Amino acid sequence: MNKVSNKCDVLVISPHTDDAEIGLGGTIATLAAKGRKVWAVDLTRGEMGTNATCDQRWQEAAEASSILGLAGRLQLSLPDGFINATDRSHLEAVVWALRTFCPQFVISAPDPVRHPDHVATRELVQRAAFLARLLKLQVSAPEYLRWEAGAGIPDTENQWIVPTVLSVCPDGEEPSVLFDVSDHWHLKEQALASYASQFLRGAGRLATHINDGGFLEKIERRALRWGNLAGKEKAEAFITDNTPVIDDFAPEFGWRS
Repeated sequence: MNKVSNKCDVLVISPHTDDAEIGLGGTIATLAAKGRKVWAVDLTRGEMGTNATCDQRWQEAAEASSILGLAGRLQLSLPDGFINATDRSHLEAVVWALRTFCPQFVISAPDPVRHPDHVATRELVQRAAFLARLLKLQVSAPEYLRWEAGAGIPDTENQWIVPTVLSVCPDGEEPSVLFDVSDHWHLKEQALASYASQFLRGAGRLATHINDGGFLEKIERRALRWGNLAGKEKAEAFITDNTPVIDDFAPEFGWRS
C-alpha cells in the first residue's frame, strides 16, 4: 500500500541538469510556493556538454534549486548521450528513485524532442513507473550526488505505485494539463540565469543551440502560447498517456473554457 509520510508530492526526472528548469521551472516554483514537496533527479552528470565541467554545472544547479524552492535534488551518473529506456541498469536506477521518493506525480522533462536523451527519458520513466510496482524486482541505490542544501534521502520502499505519470508537452501536441505559472515565471527566469555556462555566450564558450539568444525567448513564447490557451498570462503544459481518474473536484480546479 502507498505510504505518503516523508515522501514527495512531485518528482521531476530529467536527463541533464537544467532540463527541469527549461521544461517546468515555473511549475516547480509555483508548487513549492504552495508548500508542495518537489524533488528533482537528473539522470546524468552532463559530461558530453559542450561548455563547462560537470562540477560547474552542478554548482549552477544548486543555485537554481534554491531559487525554485526544490525540497531536494539528486544527480545520477547514467551515461550522458546514451540514456536507454531498455537498459536494465538505467531502469533500475529510476525504479530506485520512484521507490525512494514515492511521488504522487512524476514528470519527465524537458519535452521529448531533438536530443536522444530527451526522447529516451520519457519512455524510461514510463517503463520504470510500471516496474516500480513489482515486488519481486529488487534494486539498489545507484551512484549519485545530492544537493547539500536539500532534504535527506528517505528510506526506500520495496514497491511504489505511481498514481500519475506526466511529461512536458512538445510544441504542436494537445496538452493534457495546463499549469498556470504566471505569478512565479520570474523565478523560472532567475533559475535559468543561474546556468550562465549553458545559456550565455562568453569568452571561452562555444556556440550551441541553447546559448543562442533566441532559445530563452522561445521558452517564453511557448509559455505565452500555453497561457493564452489557458486564459492566463503564462502556463506550462504536460501530456499523459493515462486518463486521470478522480473522485472529487478541488475548489481551485479550473476548467478551460
